[in-house]
Amino acid sequence: MTTGGPDPLKDALALQARVRGLQALLELQRWQIEVLNNRLYSSEPGGVAARRLLALKRDETTRGAFTMPKGVNDP
Repeated sequence: MTTGGPDPLKDALALQARVRGLQALLELQRWQIEVLNNRLYSSEPGGVAARRLLALKRDETTRGAFTMPKGVNDP
């Protein structure tokens, strides 16, 4: 092995460390999603209200901007 050349063992260890870091981040995101799902889809009144609010927000974004309906006496 020549000095100053690429070191496959060092590269492999660095790659392994990166993979472990990414796995830890993935586990954290899985936990966050699980917590959010438990809050959002709870059978408690707060969970029901959160589902309704999410549905309203989804409808609002699909329809575009909210437009106020005209009343009978409005010009």
